[in-house]
Amino acid sequence: MASSEALRVYAAEDALENSSPTRALSMNDARAWITTIAENEDLDPPALVRHKMSSDLLGLAFSDEWCIAVRKAKPTQLLLLHELAHLACANKGHGAEFQRQLVEYVRKYVSITHAAELAQLLK
Repeated sequence: MASSEALRVYAAEDALENSSPTRALSMNDARAWITTIAENEDLDPPALVRHKMSSDLLGLAFSDEWCIAVRKAKPTQLLLLHELAHLACANKGHGAEFQRQLVEYVRKYVSITHAAELAQLLK
């Protein structure tokens, strides 16, 4: 069962994708994009794989394997940044550190407008 923080983050992300969708990328484009971002952020680029998972999950980050797994063949930018934020944060939950990191990634790699909307939705 997801925590109340996780549910709040998921609801904010759903609202953002409904009002201002982020781009869906092919797996090849997603790998290249996430590699560039990781290098810009001084992180080792994570592996990106497509994996069968429960229909209520879109993606997972595995810090022990430094891997992002996604369910769909065309993950969105927001999903990829969400999972990268999990890898980048010491606290692996959906708390304040994670939320700040996610908003920062959205600001830098999607748009300031998307980041401002997400920050407002997370309040």
